[in-house]
Amino acid sequence: MPDGITIKKLAPEDIDVIAPLWKALLDHIAALPDAIVPIRPFEQSWPLERAEMLEALQGDAFLLVARRDGTPVGYAYVVVEGPDPVWYTGDARAELVHLSVADGARGAGVGTALMEAMDAELERRGVEDVEIGVDTANHDAVRFYERRGYRHDFHIFYGSPGMKPWACLRREEEDRRAGRGRFASPGPPAR
Repeated sequence: MPDGITIKKLAPEDIDVIAPLWKALLDHIAALPDAIVPIRPFEQSWPLERAEMLEALQGDAFLLVARRDGTPVGYAYVVVEGPDPVWYTGDARAELVHLSVADGARGAGVGTALMEAMDAELERRGVEDVEIGVDTANHDAVRFYERRGYRHDFHIFYGSPGMKPWACLRREEEDRRAGRGRFASPGPPAR
């Protein structure tokens, strides 16, 4: 464990303490070179992610938060489900939905400590199989997970039905032209 770092499960009523780490994750993804899928601005995405997390936390999901001197510096959000109907898995399998480490804490062992805490919790629950989705442009994350013994398997394809122009790219271009969402000028909102 890195010096000064503690890791504990987050109670659902404390979910808003990780909002800045969600923003850090979005900013990190947005800065990836060659990323394909555009991201929502924080103001749109946090309420959606928050609601999804709170719903999942009512089941077998858990959220581990790493703190340095009481300040959150990273989190791991894990959803536990039953066996996969297609692939051989145990009676339960997990998905590491998000691993976020604040900019100033990256490369200092926080991500590794969160993964070790996740591993311990999953082992305690008897979960043997873990899935992790990584943006193809996030080469550092790919190397991080590969060093931990994970291997690449699936490809996820994005598109629109009927071979129409890709809707998310069209919406991003509309936001860019209109100067809204993540393309809005900083400052007070227009009236």
